[in-house]
Order: sequence, then C-alpha cells, then structure tokens
Amino acid sequence: MPQNNPLIAQKKKPINKMRIAFILCCITVPILNWLIFYIYTNFSAFFMAFTNKDGVPSFDNFIRFFDEFRLETSDIRIALKNTFITFGIILVSFPFKILVSYFIYKKIPMYNFFRIVFFFPTIIFSVAVTMVFTRLVGVQGELAQWIGESLGLGYTPELLGDSRFANYVVWANLIWISFPGDLIIWGGTFARIPTEVLESGRIDGVNWWGEFTRITLPMVWPTVGLQMVLMFCGIFSASGNVFLLTKGMYGTMTLSCWMYLQMYNNVGNQDTSNVFNYLSAVGLVITVIAVTISLLIRRFTDKVFDEVEF
Repeated sequence: MPQNNPLIAQKKKPINKMRIAFILCCITVPILNWLIFYIYTNFSAFFMAFTNKDGVPSFDNFIRFFDEFRLETSDIRIALKNTFITFGIILVSFPFKILVSYFIYKKIPMYNFFRIVFFFPTIIFSVAVTMVFTRLVGVQGELAQWIGESLGLGYTPELLGDSRFANYVVWANLIWISFPGDLIIWGGTFARIPTEVLESGRIDGVNWWGEFTRITLPMVWPTVGLQMVLMFCGIFSASGNVFLLTKGMYGTMTLSCWMYLQMYNNVGNQDTSNVFNYLSAVGLVITVIAVTISLLIRRFTDKVFDEVEF
C-alpha cells in the first residue's frame, strides 16, 4: 500500500494535548460538583432516612413524622397547612401573572412604568425589600393605623406580631413579590409568536380575548405546561418571605421554614445527627408526593393543547 495514502496520514495525526487539557479543565469542576453535592448528598440523605442516629436500620423517622402529623397542634401540621395555602395563592395568581405579562407585551398605556414597578423588587436584595415592606406594614405605617381604626381596636396593631393578621400580611407580601420574575419569561415567550399569525387574527375580527385564548395561549402552551410542572414540583417549598418577616412565629410557619429552623436550632446539640436523619425522612416523603403530583400534572398539560411548532 502506498505510504502517502491520506487515510494513513489522517490516522497518524498527532493528538492535540492542549485541547484535551482544556476540555478536562472545563468539565472536571462541574463533574466533581455533581458527584459530591448531588450524587453523594442525595444518596447519603436517602440512607439516613432509613437509619437512626446510631446508624442502625430503622423506620423510626417515618413513624415520628406521621405521629407528629396526626397531632392537630404540632408545628409540622401548621407548617403544612400554611404551605398549602401559600401554594394555593401561587396557583391562583399564576393565570393573572400570564395576563399581566400579556398586557405589558401588548404595550398597553404606561406599560414601561408597570414593567419597572413589577420588576423593581427583584433587582434589590430580598432583605432590603423585606425591610421596606416591614416599615410599610409596621406600627408607624398608615396601613396598620387604618386597620386599627377600621376594626375599632383603639390602638394600632403590630400586623406582623399578631397571629390575627400575620399570615394575611405574609400572603400579601407573597402576592406583591410574585409577579416580577415571570415578566421576563413570558415576555420572551410572547415575543417568539410570529406577528403574521396575530395580524391574520385581527383581519378576521378576533378581539383581544380571542387572540389570547385561541391564538396566543395554545402557541405558548408548552411553556405554560413546563411552568405548571415546575410549580407543582415546588409545592412543599412554597413559603414566601416567612423567615425574614416573622421567622415562622405567630402561626405563620411553613414547611421549608420549619425544616430550616429544625437545623438552625439544633446546631451544636448532641442530638444533631438525629435531626439529620429525621429531616431526611421528611424530605423523602414530600419528594415522593411532589414527584407524583408533578407527573400527573405533566400528563394533564400534555393533553390540553396539541404541540405547535413555529
């Protein structure tokens, strides 16, 4: 066979060591991060859920969880109740977020002003936003004074320090801060819709509601379905700014805040290992439930509209 065969020359091409070194440098850190903080952490938490603090296989952690859940006055039951209410608010406000984003996308009067107002809280640290909100609803604020006068209390209530009002104030804060993040997602999603399709609808006499329900919504439904699935994945992490506003006091405890405080209040105690195991069991239970719900929601969203490509 001739020595100048191009196939043989191609096989003998030297290995680019610098290229291989560059690729290894790029992927080594992400792979190590994934192995340590995802694979190892999750597998460790899974096995901890089925062992006691001495490392002996046991179902005591699950038994403890269900026993506490049966008690009407238990913190975990109150936390679950508030978590479901918080998630219900997020779920109900979801279509309104889409509508608000749609109107801003359609450039209604003062749409730039509303875009800034809704998005402004997201570019400020959550602690700073919470401090401003706390002052607005504080004893010196006009809202607390107005509520005190309206209810005939004879004094200005501390809205975040009174179990009668604390949850409502926390939920109001949740509604206030829940709009901004979706403006970017939905604005980009609506912008992908071909203008020719919308113009064709206007020629046919379709009003804004018909355009939204019969043209826009079906075309962006894959994004809507994905958002719904992700929302139900986090059903047990629905919390809002409970920790920053009340630290879970005055009947405002949510599940994620409760789990964090369980760890925070037990750091340095001899029983800390048992807290790890117990919370691993709680996390496993709520993960199984959340994944099941998310899969059911995914099946539902896949059947509402046929997939549209554009």
